[in-house]
Amino acid sequence: MARVLLTGATGLIGRATVPALTQAGHEVVTLGRNPTSDIPCDLLDPSATTAALETTRASHLVHLAWHDGPRNRWDSPANLDWMAATLHLVREFARTGGRRVVCAGSCAEYDWSVPDLTEATPLRPRTLYGAAKAATGLALSAGQDALGLSLAWARIFFVYGPDEPPGRLFGDLISNLKIGEPVDCTDGRQERDFLHVDDLARALALLLETNVTGAINIASGTTVPVRQLIEEVANQMHHPDLIRLGAISRAANDPDRLAADVTRLRNEAGFTPQHDIVSGVADILCTEGPRV
Repeated sequence: MARVLLTGATGLIGRATVPALTQAGHEVVTLGRNPTSDIPCDLLDPSATTAALETTRASHLVHLAWHDGPRNRWDSPANLDWMAATLHLVREFARTGGRRVVCAGSCAEYDWSVPDLTEATPLRPRTLYGAAKAATGLALSAGQDALGLSLAWARIFFVYGPDEPPGRLFGDLISNLKIGEPVDCTDGRQERDFLHVDDLARALALLLETNVTGAINIASGTTVPVRQLIEEVANQMHHPDLIRLGAISRAANDPDRLAADVTRLRNEAGFTPQHDIVSGVADILCTEGPRV
């Protein structure tokens, strides 16, 4: 059993990661601004972060916290603040005796003109969010030996789960259909790799226990049209009539296909997802309450 320090525990991914780590036998200590955290701390305050790490003395770290405003996550200057905060957090974690780190990166780091993405695909982010994640991941992966750490940079693809905030596809779909409102969508023909948040949390817990280092894709390994997810939600909620595919034009730079190569995740971390789209949607709708 390891003592695991977890940031971002109240977010979509973090809420699923707490039980995944606990079920794996670890002691979980949450760190963040939320008053329910085991150790309340503003990670954007370097001195507060240092003091919290001095208190915790954890051997393992799963770092999920980042600016995640659904309306401005891609271009907010706060991404630069979180880049600096993450570098400080990991350095101080190493100084206080930490040994193993898993940090949340993003598929937004990649060159999205490439449809099939491996860890060796060039990094050419289109957004400030992607650039800040990419720069942080490159620096920490290169610096882990100097810091005396083992560090995995988890490039997460498209996650879905219960109680998503406004501005995310899955959450907006469910909230509109629950009240019988029509949902305007693009044609939904763009292909993406969707992963249920519980599967993602399990992947992170498995990764923490390995010696895998550097960048690693975190995804299901199965790419489907976005419209398949939309239609599955609508069908299970008995409202396919409310979906208006093609009512919204796709952005000019919206990639036709973003597929994840998960060879490393499967072979080196031993991960296979438990959910497909059908079972994943059913699980979340059951969690969120009665369907209309």
